[in-house]
Amino acid sequence: MELASALKKLEDALAEHYGWSGHPFLRQEINTAIAVKAGRLGITPSKYCQIAASSQSELLALVEETAMGDSYFFREPNQFEALRTKILPELILNQAPSSRLRLWSATCSTGEEAYSLAIAFREARPEGSNQEVEVYATDVRNSALLEASQARYRSVSLRELSEEMRARYFEPSGGFSRISGEFYTVVPDIRRVVIFRRVNLLDRLFWKGVAGRFDLIVCANQLAYLHGTAARQMCFNLVNSLRVGGYLMVAPREEKLINSTRLMQHISFPTFFRRLI
Repeated sequence: MELASALKKLEDALAEHYGWSGHPFLRQEINTAIAVKAGRLGITPSKYCQIAASSQSELLALVEETAMGDSYFFREPNQFEALRTKILPELILNQAPSSRLRLWSATCSTGEEAYSLAIAFREARPEGSNQEVEVYATDVRNSALLEASQARYRSVSLRELSEEMRARYFEPSGGFSRISGEFYTVVPDIRRVVIFRRVNLLDRLFWKGVAGRFDLIVCANQLAYLHGTAARQMCFNLVNSLRVGGYLMVAPREEKLINSTRLMQHISFPTFFRRLI
């Protein structure tokens, strides 16, 4: 089988199982991962594409080696400022003190976003309040989740944090890189509220267990990489997973994808939507 034909078969399998589109960034990452995997196995890229397309385990192994871009704490600072000063204070105010807020980082990658949510909650919680939070963090890649669970990051990943916040929520953990600086570990008090789990967001069974569960969902830089059908279904599932009055935060470039959903109201803060009914 020619490489172009084998690659098309592989991309069709990725679209079916993971909803991936032919986005140029994804295609470049996939091609790089194919070359690495084929070289490691001592076979041609064409042969590897055939194997991966017909094996769900090898398809996942390929996804494991496909990077999803740069991740760092408080990415999209304007959105996190709105979370800290507006969205989370409202959710805390409207929540019974005896119950926990449930936040979800739907594509948490190596954990920066999930820990950022936990930190933002702690910053937003009124002094003296006993309100608790649970941050649910999911990703399809086991390798990313393993790194996330270790909660150890280079200083470049903390570049959007003030020195005060860095000192409050991180501990130096030893080690130094000339490129990215010192290493820091998230403090235990923040780590304990984050729960990591491997999830394929195209798994229909998963969504049945999370309907109406969350007060806030962050799903940023995921919808833009899905083909049209998968993106529309993902929007529906995300909305359905919010409680009434809960919020969805997406990346700025994904705003129009949510505008097509009648159940959601776009609010004045950057790319936040509120479930109406």
